[in-house]
Amino acid sequence: MKIGLLNCGGTITENYQPDGTIKRLLARDLVVLDGTTEWIGYDVDPVDSCDLNFTSICRARDVMRQDRESEAFVLCCGTDAMEDVAYAAALLLDRDRPVVLTGAAIPGGDANADGPRNLKDSAKLAKAMPRGSAPLVAFAGRIFDPVSIVKVWPQAIQPFGPDTALRGSIDADIVSLTGFSTVADAYTDLDLADLDARVAIVAETFGSIVGFPDISGLDGIVLAGKGAGGFSAQSEQRLSEAARHIPVVLSTRCAQGIRVNPTATKYAYNHAHGLGMITAGYDGLNASKARIRLIAELGRASR
Repeated sequence: MKIGLLNCGGTITENYQPDGTIKRLLARDLVVLDGTTEWIGYDVDPVDSCDLNFTSICRARDVMRQDRESEAFVLCCGTDAMEDVAYAAALLLDRDRPVVLTGAAIPGGDANADGPRNLKDSAKLAKAMPRGSAPLVAFAGRIFDPVSIVKVWPQAIQPFGPDTALRGSIDADIVSLTGFSTVADAYTDLDLADLDARVAIVAETFGSIVGFPDISGLDGIVLAGKGAGGFSAQSEQRLSEAARHIPVVLSTRCAQGIRVNPTATKYAYNHAHGLGMITAGYDGLNASKARIRLIAELGRASR
């Protein structure tokens, strides 16, 4: 089976030199020979994950569309931005062929590097995924949903969670899928030029919002509220005024996003609607992913 390797950098590509500098490994250096996979390597954006953006995802999509040989794709990137890259990929990449995202916790030039194992596991998962399914993340023997995955440990062989994001495992080369991605939305029709909306994330921390942005320079706002989206009475006027001019999405600083109990909805959730804030379509998304979705929504609305 032919699999396209989309190299978007990260620790998996880091080869530290004696003088402390980093020599980035290229796709051809990352290819793992396992006798069952023919890799086609592409160096899409081999950078630190903090430098990845919509341009990177659209470049990967262009490569995928031009490659008519590969039957699936594995995209590698840094773990620090994996949750954002995975969610953006699930929204923007075509689903005609399976896509799996992975990376590494230990630099690629280290003797104990975990990247090769993760790449082999990702290839096996890609072969097991049906056409039409949204991307998944494979890392350290576990399979994750892009909606729920978050990095819970800054430095760990398995840095991701929570358990609710798990969609299966890969043990002893055996793929056990217990579910698929829950990303139903698709914005594959959007071009890079459609993804330039100016969306800010604002947060409350033990008091009202300080330094509220000038909305004249914004296209939207995501509020990273407390817990189930809570915010203080002192912030209501600013939020309500902003919502009269631009979309204001209620989210949360909780890593797994807002999850509302339908039989006992928290007061802030319903109160936010009265102030003109948006929640529909953003349940389960933390503020970072809510920002990605809002940019895509604004891009589609502007077409």
